[in-house]
Amino acid sequence: MKRAILTGLGIVGVVAAAIPAMALAQGFPPPPPTTYYGTATGATSGQGVIAIVTDGSGSTACGDGVVTSDGGSTVFVVDVVADAQKAGCGKAGRQVLFYFTPIGGSSGRVSTSSASWSGPGPAPQNVTLGPALTASKNAAPSLARDGLY
Repeated sequence: MKRAILTGLGIVGVVAAAIPAMALAQGFPPPPPTTYYGTATGATSGQGVIAIVTDGSGSTACGDGVVTSDGGSTVFVVDVVADAQKAGCGKAGRQVLFYFTPIGGSSGRVSTSSASWSGPGPAPQNVTLGPALTASKNAAPSLARDGLY
């Protein structure tokens, strides 16, 4: 009886010791985000910002933020998570694009510049918004009058 209790306690101790090791092996806790901030020329206070990370073959929405006014300037701030936290996000060599959401009847806009993902911490990045994006209209192909495309 005593041997069974000691064996059971030994097994419980081994399992309890393995739990923190499993958590560390999974990369817990995740690395902190990169916080991009700066002036946003052409943006409107209250507008949303979405950080889109691209690696050349695909892109992923990896953070969101807001535009606000600070001392007479229009500024933005957005946290971008690392690839370890969300697949396809921040990693060395990837570019971060900034999409400013529609507000007050205006269309969404993308910044004219991008940033290289640089790792956790603050990253100053002043941006200028590009032209308003237009919605594309899907149209079925039509035949020419002579029956050829």
